[in-house]
Amino acid sequence: MLINENKNIIDWRQYGRIAVFIDVANVIYSLRDLGWRIDYKKLQKYFKNNVKLVDIYFYYSTKKENNGQADLLEMLARKGFQLRVKDVKEIKLKHGNYIFKGNCDVELTIDMIDLMPAYDTAVLLSGDSDFAALIKYVQRHGKKVISISTRGHISREIIQSADNFLWFNWFKNDWNLSR
Repeated sequence: MLINENKNIIDWRQYGRIAVFIDVANVIYSLRDLGWRIDYKKLQKYFKNNVKLVDIYFYYSTKKENNGQADLLEMLARKGFQLRVKDVKEIKLKHGNYIFKGNCDVELTIDMIDLMPAYDTAVLLSGDSDFAALIKYVQRHGKKVISISTRGHISREIIQSADNFLWFNWFKNDWNLSR
């Protein structure tokens, strides 16, 4: 596994056709610690301008009543993102407390496997260790995987498994949601 120390040495041409898989929950928590948010239109423009882009897949759990999230999802759909959206489940615990669960890891895994004929390299925006086995699987089928995440949100398993690892902050100038 290669951890690039300088974003300027990334030659995207060597990676062929690229599909981008965004684990939104992981990205939100990663960037919260860094103090910035992604402008997904800028992210899309970046990849369209720099790689042979197959598509961008966006995995997100949402509450139905959240209009702000609905507006974001509508905009992304208009921009051509492939959306995989799941409702957050409310689970009641013994003592009347609730937990909320909304995880799209299985959907991301299925897509990354099903779409292998369409791409040469998967770019995974996540540091979730649950994806280490997936990375190894697609690599055994001749694909490369690049992971993008941040300290405190990247697992050792992902760093060791991915063909390349990049830090979110390297893309701040290109992807930052400016207020």
